Parts: sequence; structure tokens; C-alpha cells
Amino acid sequence: MDAIKLSELLQGIAAVKNEQIITQVTTDSRDAGENSLFLAIRGERVNGEDYAAGAVSRGAVFVLTENFIPDIPQDMQAVVPDILDASIQMGANVRAKYDIKIVGVTGSVGKTTTKDFVYAALSPFAKTVKNTGNQNNELGMPNTIYKFTHRDRYAVLEMGMQSLGDIHKLSLAAKPVGAIITGIGISHLERLKTRENILKAKLEICDGMPDDGILVLNGDDDYLPGVHFDKPYRTVYFSIENPDADVRAADIVQNGRATDFIIKDKEYGDIPCHIPTVGNHNVLDAISAYALVTRLGFSPRKTAENLAGYTVSGMRQNMVEKNGVLFIEDCYNAAPDSMKASIDTLKSVAGGRTIAVLGDMLELGDGSRRLHRQVGEYAREKGVDILITCGERAKDIAAGFGSGAVCFDDQRRLAAHVKEILRPGDTIVFKASFMMRFDMLLQKIYEI
Repeated sequence: MDAIKLSELLQGIAAVKNEQIITQVTTDSRDAGENSLFLAIRGERVNGEDYAAGAVSRGAVFVLTENFIPDIPQDMQAVVPDILDASIQMGANVRAKYDIKIVGVTGSVGKTTTKDFVYAALSPFAKTVKNTGNQNNELGMPNTIYKFTHRDRYAVLEMGMQSLGDIHKLSLAAKPVGAIITGIGISHLERLKTRENILKAKLEICDGMPDDGILVLNGDDDYLPGVHFDKPYRTVYFSIENPDADVRAADIVQNGRATDFIIKDKEYGDIPCHIPTVGNHNVLDAISAYALVTRLGFSPRKTAENLAGYTVSGMRQNMVEKNGVLFIEDCYNAAPDSMKASIDTLKSVAGGRTIAVLGDMLELGDGSRRLHRQVGEYAREKGVDILITCGERAKDIAAGFGSGAVCFDDQRRLAAHVKEILRPGDTIVFKASFMMRFDMLLQKIYEI
């Protein structure tokens, strides 16, 4: 983090008498160093206020907290109403110091893949940064902003949400010049109740954009093409199926673990494209990135070529071969559409038996049981050979699949079962909401 005065960092948050230079913001007292600011987050299991004194002993010069901490000198702390709102405002204060163009990415599925495709397309043209992992919320996005340097020209920031208003705050802090909305799904129905509310929440990404900002929308979505805007955004629709879209993918051909297709761009014509991954969902993410980067003014043909440099972030359809078995690690998150996409990928790359290990999908609301069952039915229709589930909700996936599905509640027993049945030539996919910790399940399987 470039050095910043404490008063500048906390502008609009708290008045400070003890002026300091800050070079780090952290929520982990163990990481606190010289000239750091510690955010005392009150979590469900850990109260950061209990660790504030430890952060100060390691070099933190200031603490933000929602409750006064007696062990910390008064001039070394500020009490704020909401520490997450304070975190976003600090990110906004730092962002204002940089002449950098930001691209925002949101949507119900494919946010991280799309962000990575935008980075692949844009970074060869200019120095570009992106948020990593799941750094897409009130703490994670500012953490990416703190890493900006004056050499950076572009940033690609994924923006996630839990409730209405979350993306609004992130967008106002980031002030993106353009944004991509990948689609309006159902993964937040438990909180937001309707897809109309999910649409409203995702459209908040426009709130920090200029009136002439670039807005790239999924033309195959059943909600986004009907949206009307009060501002003259430069709206670009991408699709595979919608013939009226501005940018389409056609003649899609899978070649092993890669895909070739033609980008049909109403503005720039037909351009061949190659991406090192499979599945139409990935093709959609790739052409959304192409649409945005070209509308920023970069060469269409070179942008399409750059997409071949896409690399996977974390366990998102990451393919690993071990002992003759192809493992598809897709453990970051899950919704019905992405579950089905993983099954499609499994079937498209497999040469032998296909095995799906599927777990609970969270935040689906009242339709959860039906939606889980539909995933199982889809796996059966697509010809998955073996279905294994983990979790209480995932039992409905097994019910949808029918005869032959095996259910587990314990990861270690599941791992032992998988290890017992695997044989060379198999392809196996792992998919569940992140809270199911299938990343840990995979490690158990790899260790056996």
C-alpha cells in the first residue's frame, strides 16, 4: 500500500488528532505491522476487538472499531457505526488518489471467470490489476484498491453481494468506467425473495458509473434484455442464442480441453477466437470480456487473441490429472445453472466413466428442494455414470438422479468411497457451495 495520511484515509469516517502515515490496512492482528491500521471486525465466531491490543503491540498505529476498546489509548482508535461501511469508504478515499480506469463485474454466475477473461484480454494492452480469490465484498474490494500503484492503468474488480445496497456502495467507491452483468440467476433468492430484486441489486453496479459508461449485458438472459435505463449508457449485449445481440459467439467447436468459435460483432465483423477451456458458459464469459475491452477502444482482433491467455482462478473448473484420473475441481460456489454447466463440462471432456460429486447449494430459498432435485434429474439425462452427494440438501440431488446415487454426510467416508471406486480413465467433477468446503474434501481424496 502506498503511504497515505491517516486523515486522508479516514476522510468522511472519523476526525483524528493523532496524525500518522498508514502503509497497511488489516483485519488480522497477526499480520499487523509498522504503520498499519487495524479493523476490529466483529464476526460470528471471532471478535476483532479482543485482538486490537495485540495488533497495536505489533505496530498498528490506529484501530477502527464499533465499540470503544479500553485497552487502546483513545487517540489511537475511532468508534464507527458500521465498520464494513467504513472499510468501503476507506477504499473510496484511496481509489480517489489514482488515475486508473476500473471495470466492474457482477452477476449471479460466472463473475470470477469473467473477471479473469477481462484481465486476460486487457492486461497485454496496459498494466492491469484484478482482485484475487473471493475479494469481492466490503473488505475484499478495498483490499485490492490498497494495492494500486501509480503505474497501473486499469483494474478489473468483481463485485459480490448479500443484500440490496451492497453493490451500490461498492460501485460508488470504485467509480467504474464500464461494467459487465453476467446474468440474473436465483442464488440469492433466500435473502432477496424474487429475481426482480436480484436484478435490481445487480444493476446497482451502474450507480458509480458515468452517464456514458459502457454496460455489457447478457443477451441470452431472460431479464436483462428488457431493462430500460434513464442514462445514455453505451449498452452492449452479448449472446450465443440471441440473434439481435451486438456480439455473438457462433460455430462453437470443442477441441479437447479448449474451444474455438467465431465472434460475430455487429461493429467489427467476424473474428476467430480460441479459449483454453470448455463449455458454452465459458464462451459467454469470454465474449462479454471481448465486448467490454473492445468498447474501451482496443483492437478487436488482438483482444480476441488475448483471450487465449485466460487462466483459471482457484478451484473453478480446474482440471488436474492424477494416476490416470481427470479431476475437475469446481469447488468455489454453486447454483443450479453452474451445477448444470459443470455436468456439461464433465461430459464434454470425459473419455471414460463420468462421476459427479455434488454438494449442497445454499441461499435458494423456498424452491431449494425442487432446484436440487432438478440438478439430479439433469445429471441423469446427461448420462452421468455415478452420482455421489454430500450434505442434507444434496440428498434431493440424489433423489432426482434416482437409482445408483450414493449419499454421504461425512467427508472422510465419502473420500474413502471415491478413492475405492476410482479407476484409470475416469473423469470426476466436484461441485458445491463454498461453505461445503469441497476444497478440503479434495485434499482428503488426494491424501488417501
